[in-house]
Amino acid sequence: MALTLASRSSSPAKQLNEAVDDFQRILTEDQRTALKNIKSIPDADAVLVFTAQLDSSPHRRGRSIATRLHSVLQSVREFSAVIDTFVSSNPDIAALIWGSVKLTIQIALNFTSYYEAFSNLFMGLTSHCPRFAEYQVLYPNSVRLQAALCNFHASLIQCCKHAVEAAQRPWTTQLLNALRQSFDQEFKSDIAMIQRCGNEVREEIGLAKARADFQDQELQKKERDAASGHRRKLRDMLSRTGHNLETITGWQLQQQDQHRSERRRQLLDSLSSYKHLPPFKRACKERHCGTAQWVFHTTEFSRWKDGSSPWIWCSGKIGSGKTILTASAVTHLFAYKNNSNEIVTFFFPQFNDPQSLSAETAIRSIIRQSLDPVTLSEEMEAKLAEINQNLAAGMDELLVLFRQRLAQSEKFFIFIDALDEFEPRERRSLLAFIASLGPAAGLSLKVFLAGRESLSGELKDKLPGIERISMASAEAKTDLATYVKETLQERVEHRDLVVGDHQVPPFHVLQVSILITRGRFLWVTFLIDELRAQHCDADIRNAIGCLPSTLTETFSRALSRIISRRNTSVAAKTFSWVATSKRHLTGDELREAISIEIGQPYSMPERLVNGIDQLPSWCENLVHVDEELKTVQFAHQAIHKFIIEGPTGPQFGDFRFNLQDADHHAGEICVTYLNFNDFKTTLTRRPQPIKPVDPVAMARLALSPHFKVPRLWRDIRTSKPAEYVEFSSSR
Repeated sequence: MALTLASRSSSPAKQLNEAVDDFQRILTEDQRTALKNIKSIPDADAVLVFTAQLDSSPHRRGRSIATRLHSVLQSVREFSAVIDTFVSSNPDIAALIWGSVKLTIQIALNFTSYYEAFSNLFMGLTSHCPRFAEYQVLYPNSVRLQAALCNFHASLIQCCKHAVEAAQRPWTTQLLNALRQSFDQEFKSDIAMIQRCGNEVREEIGLAKARADFQDQELQKKERDAASGHRRKLRDMLSRTGHNLETITGWQLQQQDQHRSERRRQLLDSLSSYKHLPPFKRACKERHCGTAQWVFHTTEFSRWKDGSSPWIWCSGKIGSGKTILTASAVTHLFAYKNNSNEIVTFFFPQFNDPQSLSAETAIRSIIRQSLDPVTLSEEMEAKLAEINQNLAAGMDELLVLFRQRLAQSEKFFIFIDALDEFEPRERRSLLAFIASLGPAAGLSLKVFLAGRESLSGELKDKLPGIERISMASAEAKTDLATYVKETLQERVEHRDLVVGDHQVPPFHVLQVSILITRGRFLWVTFLIDELRAQHCDADIRNAIGCLPSTLTETFSRALSRIISRRNTSVAAKTFSWVATSKRHLTGDELREAISIEIGQPYSMPERLVNGIDQLPSWCENLVHVDEELKTVQFAHQAIHKFIIEGPTGPQFGDFRFNLQDADHHAGEICVTYLNFNDFKTTLTRRPQPIKPVDPVAMARLALSPHFKVPRLWRDIRTSKPAEYVEFSSSR
């Protein structure tokens, strides 16, 4: 692959090509060779495969953070897949864009603290990244949108160049820079440029939509004129305005392409719009690198993955790490995926999302993950259309579609977590669906299920010969030892757990003998919080001697700490809102919700809780904040159940609530908020509104034989909606 780019002075990709050139110039010879070896245009699974490989790196320790990079990488992947449609001067540009970002991340991976800061930076760029679904229909026919997208990704590569340069500095220079300014401050200008280019893309998307609508209206008008016998008049008009039949034909072809792409997107969205990635990413972030490797060396897993066993089951107690292990197995398959004809799908139901606890939602999501709108076959498109038109379509129709898709793949992997969370009826329907696929699928279907031990009889009955791995095995306890050790080290490094004498037992014998005997990751997390609450080594030793033996006792102690630290009011209100809200609230939304009293006449900023980012600490980590979405949720389903059922003991009265009453209270708070005086309108004198401009009428004016340039320019200057008319007429 040639790394020297051709001259392209008038190309929309000019700035992007220059950015790629600049990036290559600062690379070492070895890095340039590595970039040169990245020759392929990324396929649909490229992001999941790459992030899985990052987390599988032997250099990584601590929590997995590669999923922070997902949104930015997805934007780059989608753009790389389509850029070659208008950049013919350099056929390697798509691979160079994708390769530049990949290489930057791989370089950062060699520096632990730097990699974490860089992943945080990329996660912060999520909201600025263009989404392919927004521009895929408009992109091919808008040079200005193409240029805006190129400029955005050029700014991203310039940021990558800055990151590589920073990583290549001598350690003494890096230390001095760290003393002078933070990582965020150093990259402030890069972030501002990416944000500005992202805004320009959104503006161009709006303009391209307006232009497409205008063309659509004009085309419809001309077709109506032709149909009503005005062909001669139409031909005369085209002659006068400089248009010809080729222009109309071009518009028709554009319209057909747009409608075809839009139709495919709508068909796939009608199949499933469930967002399957967020819960998977959350599970990945909880995993510590290097753990869960034991399962891949078991004979049961090998027989399932490469042998004749079509299904396998991971069993374990609540909080034993089944979800984390399932996410690790998904990551493992992506990291070692052999070819594009090997399909890996997954579904992680959420206890607080009723939609995700439906068997049909799970099946639809799994099928949707296996379909790429770009490569969707006509046969599959026809079947999707049939299901979309059939309002009564259910599991039987989905079974036919699934078998059709299964026949096109070499291997089809399905991972379903938390099987016990489904209601018995939904679980039976899901298992029946899976069982009906087995005989026809041969060796191509591979299903991985995770659930509590109580499902043993049901699974053996529905799926005879199912393989089983257990979270109670000795190998799994080794993972728990690693988790305890790294978590303790992390808490000490961040001074969340302060120890005077590092010979205190939990850092040696007790981290294995006491913490591991419980066999639950969830229990260990709150156990360490119990130790963190102590103020001296003697208290830590005493706490170790009377550790809680059950999750209920552990959560009760967390509530006691909340009371002792006088955080009861905030925590109790938070639990109520998190339990009853119909969607996850962000920290800022929750901050406002818990500050409002029923009947309050107007907003009172002085009542807003300060330091809402400390909420998990105030609630003793019974809730957590998603670092990407910034939403507040219970840290585990077991905590949700504990809070809903109500903790026992007179001291916990403030934390007990009835769901119906809490829901009613939340409704009254919402009504109070909507009736704030802040939102009430008053009569006021305002300037005379500008007369709305009809874009189509303006376009007709521009095409008429009596058109006068000065008048049109006056209209364009005084009316923003006419911008796209100027653009379309200039074409």
